[in-house]
Amino acid sequence: MRKIVSTRGSRMLAALLAGLSGQALMAQTAVETVAADPQEIVVTAQKRSERLQDVPISISAIGGDAVRKQRLSSADDLVSKVANLQLTSTVGDGTPIFALRGVSMSDYSLNQSGPVATYYDEVYKGNFAFLGVALYDLERVEVLRGPQGTLYGKNTTGGAVNLISRKPEIGKTEGYINLGYGNYNRREANGAINVPLGDTLAARLAFTVARADGWFRNQLPGKPDLNGTREYALRGSLLWEPQDGVSFLLRGSTSYQNPYNYGIFAAPGPDGVGAGLYESLGQGSSYFRTGLGRR
Repeated sequence: MRKIVSTRGSRMLAALLAGLSGQALMAQTAVETVAADPQEIVVTAQKRSERLQDVPISISAIGGDAVRKQRLSSADDLVSKVANLQLTSTVGDGTPIFALRGVSMSDYSLNQSGPVATYYDEVYKGNFAFLGVALYDLERVEVLRGPQGTLYGKNTTGGAVNLISRKPEIGKTEGYINLGYGNYNRREANGAINVPLGDTLAARLAFTVARADGWFRNQLPGKPDLNGTREYALRGSLLWEPQDGVSFLLRGSTSYQNPYNYGIFAAPGPDGVGAGLYESLGQGSSYFRTGLGRR
């Protein structure tokens, strides 16, 4: 009895096995490449350290080196690097009201909290006026899209923005300083220094300072131009790791920002602000806004 073997079927089976072997080899190579990648970003979006590609939520992360190289100096600059992140700054620069997936806030009162929460080193910044300080010496920025109430609490209907500063490193001495000069007489400096204090303790000190003249011409004599910059910030961190898996981190920071923001200044006349405005425009009305003046 003769045994008939299909040559066509054998070729198809061999090709299928070769394809599966090739895909397995490619997958193994990809895993090894990712594991050995020194630029791999580890995030804590779910309150634990995970690789960015392993987090099962919609998240964008920017490493600290990218923040520095792309000159993201304020929270306002994040909208140019994170897809779907938008903001309104009705009050002025440095006071962003974030929007994610179309969820935002239309009220610009300082006693309101938007539905996109912002956290600086896990400290909730409920008021958008707290976000004016410059970004400096950051480890990474995480932007989480969609409701995050399970892990982050209230006011996260649209998402959350996490700003995470660099921690001290045990047994490592390093530091850097950046100086800059730009348009409108802008002078800025930022830097950090990391110092080990024994085998289990380390400290890190970081700072930033910036001053710039305004580009918005002030028509009042003797007054500075508007939209200027006056700010500084200082942060100290102390890390103690008594044993593997146990660490204590203490941070203290201070910041100051006093910009000359743009606006319209009106000198009230004897009949109040806008006195005689409609008559001067030929509207035939004698409307006056009385009772308004300096307080």
